[in-house]
Amino acid sequence: MSRFTSHARARTCALLGALATAALLASPAIAAAADPAADVPRVSVQYSNLDLATSAGTRALYQRIRSAARKVCPAYDPLDLEAFAASQECQQQAIARAVRQIGNARLAAVHARARARRG
Repeated sequence: MSRFTSHARARTCALLGALATAALLASPAIAAAADPAADVPRVSVQYSNLDLATSAGTRALYQRIRSAARKVCPAYDPLDLEAFAASQECQQQAIARAVRQIGNARLAAVHARARARRG
């Protein structure tokens, strides 16, 4: 296996468990009942085709991460404020964990700006 193939695979799979773990941590009831080895929702975020040395590349990756977080976090009834808050918290944790796992300064800056806008 070439070094490029190995690196590309690592970039493609880097977020598999990060988002799913945050989905479990957002709800204490679910986290307490869940077996870590159980079937946990996972989403793979592909970014081997992005240049993370550019603003456009990091913004595109951040959007992919946000989309993946929405997929793995529990759905909510918009009339249930507690469920809505839990889903939002799950998404924020999933995004933060994925950004930390990737370890890219540009991506971390995009994430910090997005958090500052949300207040």
